[in-house]
Amino acid sequence: MARTHPERVDFDDERDDLYESPRRPRLVISMLPSAATLGNLLCGFFAIYFCLREILPANAVLPDRNPEARLIDFLPTYIAIGAYLLLVAMIFDALDGQLARFARRTSEFGAQLDSIADVVSFGTAPAVLCLTMITFALPQTAEAFGPAAQWQWRITLLGALVYISCAAIRLARYNAENVKDDSDKRVFAGLPVPAAAAAIISLVILHEHVIRMESVGEISTAYWAGVIRWLVGPTVFVLGILMVSRLDYIHVFNAYVQSKHPPTHLVWLLVAAVCSWFFWEVFFVVLAGAYVLSGPLLIVLRNRRGSLEPELLQAEAPVDAN
Repeated sequence: MARTHPERVDFDDERDDLYESPRRPRLVISMLPSAATLGNLLCGFFAIYFCLREILPANAVLPDRNPEARLIDFLPTYIAIGAYLLLVAMIFDALDGQLARFARRTSEFGAQLDSIADVVSFGTAPAVLCLTMITFALPQTAEAFGPAAQWQWRITLLGALVYISCAAIRLARYNAENVKDDSDKRVFAGLPVPAAAAAIISLVILHEHVIRMESVGEISTAYWAGVIRWLVGPTVFVLGILMVSRLDYIHVFNAYVQSKHPPTHLVWLLVAAVCSWFFWEVFFVVLAGAYVLSGPLLIVLRNRRGSLEPELLQAEAPVDAN
């Protein structure tokens, strides 16, 4: 008579459940970094899509379908929606690296996927935002400046081409020169691509905010909007050059978020939060511009400190009594 082992079958079933049940949350956790990277990529794609919607005359301005005035101030046009989508892409870009370290899933595949998403969201999409903004305002620029409006378009197009090319070079160089885990890095070699995109986005958001105002002081908003549009082309060009430069830029997350700071830093965070609420557009431009200028400023300070060191050593040297 054959013997059966029901207890052995039950043990096998229990063992299968024991080994299979933890795999599902592990699989979900391991997919989170790639999901965040794809969220970054999709935000860049939809930013470009809203740029296409902006150049259609019938869809130039969003209808006031939301009674909340503050939301309309943030999202007055499709260009503004695209700009804020790129800010969401930056959040996804900041999350994917942290999620990869948390899940212990840092890999070459993740690094390459992240660079591809960054080329779209922080390389192509900001350049398309600038060109869309210039194109949509081209009739007003031509009315105010005449034939010079074409030069504004050409300068912006040249800056956009340089910016996209330098962004791709910057990301490829970062992948080739850096290790998978940069949690201990304190500086970047060259302006990071998301920071360059933030500088462009800040100008776009400020422009879209200004064109909805009646006046700024005693000067019409058309004048200030025109000034911003003339600054966009040279700014985009300079940002591209800074990305491929070897200037040192501080890794903000590793230098200020991970490291310990005294409680007095909370006061500065509170001041920044208040300024960002009441003067968001101007505060964003100042913050992004300060970070862009920090690289050249660090070089100047280091050179000045290096030139002062021999004089200080000579002054501190003991005087010979003889």
